[in-house]
Amino acid sequence: MKSSSRINRIILIALFIIIAFCLCIYWGIGPFGTKTKNTCKSMEEVADKVTEMLNRGDEGLLTVYAKGINEDELTLINFYLDSLKGNVTNIRTISQGKDVIKVELQVNRSDDSYVLDAIKYGNAIPANKEKAKELEEKVKYILANYIKSNMTDFDKELAIHDYIVNNCTYGFFNDGSEMEYSAYGALVKGQAVCSGYAAAMDLLLKCAGVESRFVVGYAESSQRQYDNSNINAEGVSKKDMEDNHAWNQVCIDGIWYNVDVTWDDPVGDGAMLSHVYMNISDEMMSYTHDWNRKKYEKCESMSANYFRKTGTEFYSVAELESYCNYYFTKGEKTLECRINGFDVDNDNLQFMFGITGVESVGYAIANIGDYRILNLSAK
Repeated sequence: MKSSSRINRIILIALFIIIAFCLCIYWGIGPFGTKTKNTCKSMEEVADKVTEMLNRGDEGLLTVYAKGINEDELTLINFYLDSLKGNVTNIRTISQGKDVIKVELQVNRSDDSYVLDAIKYGNAIPANKEKAKELEEKVKYILANYIKSNMTDFDKELAIHDYIVNNCTYGFFNDGSEMEYSAYGALVKGQAVCSGYAAAMDLLLKCAGVESRFVVGYAESSQRQYDNSNINAEGVSKKDMEDNHAWNQVCIDGIWYNVDVTWDDPVGDGAMLSHVYMNISDEMMSYTHDWNRKKYEKCESMSANYFRKTGTEFYSVAELESYCNYYFTKGEKTLECRINGFDVDNDNLQFMFGITGVESVGYAIANIGDYRILNLSAK
C-alpha cells in the first residue's frame, strides 16, 4: 500500500508539473515560458530589435517574441525602421501561448547603407549590389554638382532639400520592390514615399558632412495636411487621424532642428517647392507630427529656420512691403515668407499694385499655431 501510495503521489506531482509547464507556455510566464522582460509589447520595441541588428552591420534571420501584437501590425514593420539602414522582407509567426508569438524576421541591410559606407568610409560595395553601385554614382553626381566646398551646413542642407523636392515625386511603385521606401527610389528612380524622402535626405546630408538623423513617427493624414484644418474631428481618435510617417533632424551650428522634406513637396509635385518644414522646433512640429521624443534629439530653437536664415521673416506690413518692392521689381513671380505678429488681407496688400510690372496679386496663408507662412504671387 505504501508503495502504491508513493507511486500515486509521484504521478500526481508529474501531472502537476506537466500542467504547470503547459500553463506557463500558454500564458508566456514562469521559468518555462517566454520571459516577459525579453518580450516585445509594441511595434516600436520590435523595430528596436531590428535596428540593434542593423547597427551592428548584421543581416539575416532575427527571432523575437511579441505579446499583444497581431500579424497585421507586424506587416507594417518597415514603417518603424530607419530605411537608410535596412528593412524586413519576410515575416513568419508561431503561436507560443496566450497573446505571445514567436516572430522570425528576415532583416536586410539597405543599398543606402552600403553607399554611405562607401562614400564616408571608403568601404567597397559588394559586387552583387548593383543598385547600391547605381545609387553611389547618383549621390556622387549630386554632391559634385550641388555641394560646394565653401558652403555652410545650412547651405548644404538647403541645396539637398531643394534637389529632392524638385526631382522626386510622391508615389508607390506597386511592383513588390518597395523601392519607394529607399533613397534609391527617391534619387535614382525619382519616386518615393516619406521613408524614401527621409532616407535620401539623411544619406545626402551625411555624405555632405552634415550631422542628421532619420525620425519615424506619425503625422496628420494627407488630407488634413492639404486642407490645413488642424481640427480634431468629433468622435474620431487621434490615431485614426494620423499616418505612419518619417522625416529628419539636422544639426546646424551645433543645434538640432526638425525638417520634413516630404511635406515640403506639396501634393507630391516636384514643381512645387516649399520650405515650411525646414528647420523648425519640436513645439512647431508637434502641431502636425507625433513621435517618441525620448528617442531623438531635442529641437528647441528656430534660429536656423529657413525664413529666418534667408531674411524672409517679417514682423510688420512695412517690412513686408519694403522687401516686396525690392524682390518683385527683379521680375520674381512668387514669394514664400513668414509673417510674425501681424495679418495680411486685400487692403494692406494694395502696395503690391504700386510695384512696376505687377498687374494682379494672389496670396495664401498656412497656419501652424503661431507659425504662419504667406505665399504671394504676382503677374
